[in-house]
Amino acid sequence: MFAVLKHYGMQVDFSVPSPDFLVTTDGGMNIEATVALHAQGAPPERSERRAEDIPKDLNELNRQTILRIRNSIDTKHKKYSKLYASLDHVRNRPFVLAITAFDSPYARLACQRASEAVVYGYYVDEERFLKEGETLQGQRLTSVRKDNLSEVPLAVFGREEFSWLSAVIFSSCASWGKVRALSSDPNPNIFFEAVRLNTSGVMPHVVRAKKSAYSESLLDGLRVYHNPSATHKLDVKAFRHLDVFQSYFSEGDAEWMYDQRDGLLLYRSVITGIPRQATSGNPAASSSL
Repeated sequence: MFAVLKHYGMQVDFSVPSPDFLVTTDGGMNIEATVALHAQGAPPERSERRAEDIPKDLNELNRQTILRIRNSIDTKHKKYSKLYASLDHVRNRPFVLAITAFDSPYARLACQRASEAVVYGYYVDEERFLKEGETLQGQRLTSVRKDNLSEVPLAVFGREEFSWLSAVIFSSCASWGKVRALSSDPNPNIFFEAVRLNTSGVMPHVVRAKKSAYSESLLDGLRVYHNPSATHKLDVKAFRHLDVFQSYFSEGDAEWMYDQRDGLLLYRSVITGIPRQATSGNPAASSSL
């Protein structure tokens, strides 16, 4: 997040201990960074990724991630009420949460679906599309159930108690893979697979390339969701960039607006091949990956 702020030329005042970033540029804002972690007893994101553990149902994967993201926002809501709201540098400034989800070994597969359900109650059932092949379209999702069957309401931006929250910044690509993509590592055996937005159809652009032929920017994958009911709204121009997705309600046009372009990064994975050492019993092994 700090690298992103520097990229935009925003000044950060680190003389205050919290929230994480007090931005003083252009009227300023406060940004608190957090992650959605695994539930107690569930396998953490750092667990070994086995092929047999790949989620069999995207809706169940998304349900779990929705609950974890909502839990993280609720935790920050309590902290805002008890601490942040009383701070002089927080009053009368937009307050933003920067969130990403590391709640399971395959959390990155949820991409933006879970975060959009939490903040807007907007959900796209990709599992149904894969099985039935119907038109891929969004739907209203008002709540999800916990394992104990209790209902957790969604669309926090439509709830009065979250009017303190100006926007949510989200990225499923803010991971070690981002570091690999931006690094100057000369290893010729680094391979990238990226899924990018196709504005002309439901099937995305898929990019597969070695690192030497792969390109990704620091801002690729960043998404900014604005709260139309916020007490202090975040200026839509603050994070506007060709590589950044934004959604916000335009009062003048009385409609939702979306900043997006063909090719926006949605998902990325990285594989590093390790050449096998040639052995006397297998002379061809040195050419295998």
